[in-house]
Amino acid sequence: MEHQDKYYKGLFFGALLGAAAGTIMGLIFAPHKGTETQQIISGKIKHALDKATDLYEGNEHDGAYSNDAKTRSQEIIDTARDEAKKILNEANSIIREIKGYPKAKEN
Repeated sequence: MEHQDKYYKGLFFGALLGAAAGTIMGLIFAPHKGTETQQIISGKIKHALDKATDLYEGNEHDGAYSNDAKTRSQEIIDTARDEAKKILNEANSIIREIKGYPKAKEN
């Protein structure tokens, strides 16, 4: 049992380390500047969120869906928007660290 726990712990830390190294390497060797990459990512996220919001608000069959479903979908949209902001802030922080700029204050 202990051997299996060590295996999964090693697998988890290996995956975590690989994801971190991949992120850093991706930022270093990115084809665009960090600000351009951020604008591209934020544009795509905003477009997806706007499209989801339009689909949610522009539904012709409002009576067919319960209020619980609408409430839950709005929570999901809000959560996705918050997570997107966090990801963009983390990306900015990593870019600043790579370029040697001081960390920005978090809102």
